Amino acid sequence: MELEEEFSRNRTEMKRIKRVSTTAFIFYALFSVYVLFELFYAIMVTPLFLLAALMVAAASVTGFLGIYKKDNRFIIASIVLIAVHAVAFELLVGVDLLGTAFTLIMNVIFVIYPIKMMNANKSYHHLEEQFGFPNFEVKQAMYDLDKHQRAIKDPYAIKKEEIEKRNADKTGMDEL
Repeated sequence: MELEEEFSRNRTEMKRIKRVSTTAFIFYALFSVYVLFELFYAIMVTPLFLLAALMVAAASVTGFLGIYKKDNRFIIASIVLIAVHAVAFELLVGVDLLGTAFTLIMNVIFVIYPIKMMNANKSYHHLEEQFGFPNFEVKQAMYDLDKHQRAIKDPYAIKKEEIEKRNADKTGMDEL
């Protein structure tokens, strides 16, 4: 009964991780559309916005890699790129009180999902070490355990195979 309860908790946690990963993927997809906005600014205002567009693209790519590989280093790189982009965007547009407040609010939102993804990645790596990963189904885990047990040979079977192998080698020599 305890195994079923643990599997149930792990299954629920895995569903939460998948939900957070899907949400983060959608977030990065929408954030990558922001590149178009930056390119529009580069055409209309100044070509320096191409640098900002590259930062957004790099942040999106590192975010997607962090989601796909379940690696927090990519997520941290994405957060750093988002922060550098916010500072660069503010400097390119010009510093004013309302614009700075709006940029800070937007970038706080852009940093929330990557932080949630970092926590989900940490939980995912914990679940990887648990018995029954990734499905956490009792029947599947028991089947895998039985399959593993059948693959293990007892010492007598190993000794018997060695003796048969030696006998097979000796009979081959007699024929020559």
